[in-house]
Amino acid sequence: MAARPSPRDRPSSPSTPRWACPSSSVVPSRASRGLAPLGLLALSASLRLPALDLRPLHHDEGSNAIFVLRLLHEGAYRYDPTNYHGPVLFYLSALAIRLFGAATISLRLAPAALGALIAPLAWCLRGELGRAGALSAGALLAVSPSLVYYARDDIHETYFVAFTLLLFVGLVRGGREGGSAAWMLAGGAAAGALLATKETAPVTFGCLAIGTLAAGRVWPGRPRPARLALLAGAALLVAAASYSRLFTEPESLRDAWRGLGVWGHRALAAEGHEKPWWYFPMILGREEGAALLAGVAGGVLALRRQDRFGHLLAAWSLAALAAYSAIPYKTPWLVLNLILPLCLLAGVAFQAALARERPARARRAAGALLALLASGSLLRAVDLSFVRYDDPGASPLVYVQTRRDALRLVSRIEEVATRDPEGRSVGIQILSPDYLPLNWYLRDFDNVGYFGKPIDRPEGSMIIARSDAADEVATRLEGVYRREEYDLRPGVRLCLFVREGP
Repeated sequence: MAARPSPRDRPSSPSTPRWACPSSSVVPSRASRGLAPLGLLALSASLRLPALDLRPLHHDEGSNAIFVLRLLHEGAYRYDPTNYHGPVLFYLSALAIRLFGAATISLRLAPAALGALIAPLAWCLRGELGRAGALSAGALLAVSPSLVYYARDDIHETYFVAFTLLLFVGLVRGGREGGSAAWMLAGGAAAGALLATKETAPVTFGCLAIGTLAAGRVWPGRPRPARLALLAGAALLVAAASYSRLFTEPESLRDAWRGLGVWGHRALAAEGHEKPWWYFPMILGREEGAALLAGVAGGVLALRRQDRFGHLLAAWSLAALAAYSAIPYKTPWLVLNLILPLCLLAGVAFQAALARERPARARRAAGALLALLASGSLLRAVDLSFVRYDDPGASPLVYVQTRRDALRLVSRIEEVATRDPEGRSVGIQILSPDYLPLNWYLRDFDNVGYFGKPIDRPEGSMIIARSDAADEVATRLEGVYRREEYDLRPGVRLCLFVREGP
């Protein structure tokens, strides 16, 4: 009787890449395969979508809100290469507000939704990682404390990481023999969105290129030149349309090119955000132990087994770590660019550990380890995103975060306004250079003056100043004012003067 061929001996289908893992795993049934991405989506969304207005807006969110509101009210946006980033965030945030109304939940809906899609998108790599590997990678992405924390902020990094994964999936799926051109189009659109999101897109392109070279001189499944041209064309079209407002402002394309140089200089100059080279390894070790440990294990296995897809992921991870560690300018949300390839690389380890060929006891132990690692990340994600979200001592992820006390200040302003005959037309003067994100919370007040420093004759029902300038402001007030103090963020305390009499 002829021996039954092993999974490695069976011929692959034309649409399967040469680097694909064996299909056997602990996710065997068609029903399970259909439920896997839905389960990943449900888990991911349950951590990112609830109570999006719980954490006060970050300073950077307040800055972004200026452009979002201007886009909504004036229909105008012009990319400024000397400050801020690309337009994708502003367009998608404005769209969410247009659809669901001006509220903090709406402002943060786009990054939260994109963040929720990252985990199930990893399932699209099951042909390369294997079903168990893709499911494991998706689970680690779903519960990553860093990915969860920053998906609940309307800053650029979650958009960036979601588009990075879509680009990668598009390249892999579209590059397969017999792969669909639609995947190449999707990958190209994602590459264009990366360019229109942040000026660090070339860093990601370079890291992916290094990973591809490490996997072999020839891309397995080797996309035809026409397919690569399709991807490049889609990327350029999306990026150009985004920067030029659908080609109505072609001069913005020149600004976009200038922006690469401006932000390259800023990254090297650091400008107050300089950190040591070990900053990102420290964050990974402290907050992302599951992804780090499993990712390292996946890299070792890939080298031992000559797994070319694993080589790609390992080289991508190392290139990203080297690039972002070498750049002096470091903020904690940049670590998301390292977590993504590490979680995918972790899938290599769990695919090997959970495959059917392994003894049942070994598979159970691997499953228990995955559950333990994911549970630890889940608990940490819940703690940072829903409990200690404004405590800088809790985690390096909590970076110049607005304190919850700022929402008490906003509530106090609204309380005074409800008692004042002028209502939301009550006079408010802000005499502090530090006030973001109060501009978002006071967006419905139509008589707010932003002066940025003490003025000679402050007037209004409410005056806001930095606490270190409060005594100076108090001597210039005419009338009787009640004085109250609130924390805005670490190192910044504001004083609210409320008029009580003439």
